[in-house]
Amino acid sequence: MAPSPTRPRPATAKQRAAERKRDAPAERRGEARRQLLLEKTLELVGREGVDAVHHRRVAELAGVPLGSTTYWFTSRDDMLVQALAWFAEHELELMRDRLGPLADAGRHPRRLVDRFAALMMLQLGPDRIRARAQYALLQEAAHRPQLEPVVRAWSAGWHDLLEQLFAGLGHPDPRLDAQLFLALLDGLMLTQLAAPDDDFEQAVLRPALRRWLEPSA
Repeated sequence: MAPSPTRPRPATAKQRAAERKRDAPAERRGEARRQLLLEKTLELVGREGVDAVHHRRVAELAGVPLGSTTYWFTSRDDMLVQALAWFAEHELELMRDRLGPLADAGRHPRRLVDRFAALMMLQLGPDRIRARAQYALLQEAAHRPQLEPVVRAWSAGWHDLLEQLFAGLGHPDPRLDAQLFLALLDGLMLTQLAAPDDDFEQAVLRPALRRWLEPSA
């Protein structure tokens, strides 16, 4: 009778930890490449529109082989979904860092006006390409159901953050006001991106923010 094959011993906790440590640099490099591809996807959408996004074009912009895009993204739609999700996640983190400390803003609403004005002017200036990509992808969601869950989660994150701010200001229905205020911000941004006004900040943006955040102004 032939001897039974020897079963390999299961890895010990120390061995598994060593394997994870060995694989970590490769995983970090892979994630860094994925983020680079997502950044270039957003940049392409912001500069040339959604129709310009293709695996080969993104790979060229990122300076990587075509196989890198097909490895990380199963299709063009998958690339757009991941780009929007990545953008939404990072934007919400940024907003929480910058606006979270002002959640209890009842005594200092003017600080909110200054902070929101600074954030929006950043999006209309140095970050203009990313802002254009944001709204292009939001519009694309109306035609691509795959993007809808990302948009809903993104909007919910914004509403949660703004609800805290309006609760701190003593608004009777902070959730509704959060939804209305976000719609105002989006409308102002879209209008300024499409038809820029040289005096936008002082003539439009700050007065609109004061009406919402400083009711006595």
